[in-house]
Amino acid sequence: MALKLVLFVTVMVAALALPIAKGTNVVVEVQPSFVPCSLGANVTATPPFPNAQVQLRCGAGNVVASTTTNANGVFSFSLDSTRLSLFPTVPLNLCNLVVTTPLSTCNSTLPLVGVLESRIQFIRSSVLGLRIVLTFGPVGFRYSSST
Repeated sequence: MALKLVLFVTVMVAALALPIAKGTNVVVEVQPSFVPCSLGANVTATPPFPNAQVQLRCGAGNVVASTTTNANGVFSFSLDSTRLSLFPTVPLNLCNLVVTTPLSTCNSTLPLVGVLESRIQFIRSSVLGLRIVLTFGPVGFRYSSST
């Protein structure tokens, strides 16, 4: 009798797991992050960079997503597996966040050319229903004279 119960439970768990595995969606998030209006030295005393365009670039500079910072200089991304499947061979840790709006837009004393860039790093993973959420964040924005 105990063997039948174990077998029944095993079959039920397997049957329930199949649709979940097939319908699982992977979501990559870049957590809400602050973009400073500076060359990246001391961001704690730096004003925010509002209305700045931020791109997530992977591989050879491919733009995977873009967004704009809010009035407080904060942005975030959320990408589903459909969007990420366009770049299947690029590891996410080789992606960069790039602020394409010129720094002089937020402070006229800053350079007219160049960008703020940051590598991203893995922070955590979580499961929410049928979604696996992988959360990343910037390592730290620094000025780069190249675009």
